[in-house]
Amino acid sequence: MNIRQVTDGKEAYIELLREGDADESRIRRVLEEGDLFLLEEHGKIRTICAAIFSEEKRCEIKNIVTHEKDRGKGYGRYMIHYICEHYCGQYEWVYMKKERCEGIMEFCEKCGFVQDDEKYLKKELMSEIDIKRVINLAMEAGRLLLKNGGEIFRVEETMMRICHRFGVKYVDLFTLSHGLFICAGNDKEKLHTRVKQVPLSSTHLGIVAEVNDLSREIAAGNVGIEEAQKKLKEINKMPTKKISYQIIASGLSAGGLGYLLGGTPREALVAVLVGCGVFSWSLFAGRHGISKILVHIVGGIIIAALALVAMQIPLLDPLRMEGIVTGGIMPLVPGLAFVNAIRDLADSDYLAGTVKMIDAIMVFVYIAIGVGAALGFYHSVLGGVL
Repeated sequence: MNIRQVTDGKEAYIELLREGDADESRIRRVLEEGDLFLLEEHGKIRTICAAIFSEEKRCEIKNIVTHEKDRGKGYGRYMIHYICEHYCGQYEWVYMKKERCEGIMEFCEKCGFVQDDEKYLKKELMSEIDIKRVINLAMEAGRLLLKNGGEIFRVEETMMRICHRFGVKYVDLFTLSHGLFICAGNDKEKLHTRVKQVPLSSTHLGIVAEVNDLSREIAAGNVGIEEAQKKLKEINKMPTKKISYQIIASGLSAGGLGYLLGGTPREALVAVLVGCGVFSWSLFAGRHGISKILVHIVGGIIIAALALVAMQIPLLDPLRMEGIVTGGIMPLVPGLAFVNAIRDLADSDYLAGTVKMIDAIMVFVYIAIGVGAALGFYHSVLGGVL
């Protein structure tokens, strides 16, 4: 089942709505001022619902119709659940006039509507919201952001936005570079607490961008909990760029940055090849679960070794070691993590910023150890001659 909001061409559904209200002029007024939702399954409309809002911030269902052959199958109740979920962040109650419920009073009672006064039935919107599901949705969105390079403030802002959108009033968050903590609830329910470990990993800014876009759609009321959960699963499966594309891009970045940092054109060209080689090693190591320490130490050795080999080629002479290494290390440098650490420190998030900063600095140390080991072996064991 899929529910979507209709914004254009509402008049096309007037005939369907007349099954619930024979007054066409009233239907047109509702469509002009309110929202229209369609529940579809297998490409066919099963239920249609029109809701409107008064100046007193009242959410009122003006018309809800399920095709006669589809009644009793749960479509109407699913629509009511969606309406409650959709508007819970804006209103506390949804109303229906008794005079329009004469033929569906049993249905209204099953959906949880109770007596309000002589004219209206009402239902508490939050009664349809499962706070645990909201928290789990917020945690998954936060996990994807944190795992793939999102800043701490962005993670917390997204999680807070999701919780408030679905009516969770009290939310306390604590985010580290490798962990999420949330405690949330409402007046009528006990607080729920969740903790999730998020191991430090490689970045995927495409996923970060997609989660950001989804959180905006959620905050705007365009996406419900179930749809958001499905979209997060799809986002989590987003593939990275093709390996060949990654390797070429790494090589070009190594050569370009090497040139900008003082390398000669020849040194930049060698740095392109070195960058491709060291990034290929990084991908191989990642696929086989090799320790991060070994990845960067061996990467440093590869960079220095390839630079030394290039320096022995007469056609490329003269070359400087520093001109090649400066560019060659770029595919291994954790630039995003370093920048995020500075951003966290600037936001007074000293714990998360310090952890990220230490992790980035240790990567620099591992690379230096690898380069130093290769140069030491070259000069001490080989005597500086291949």
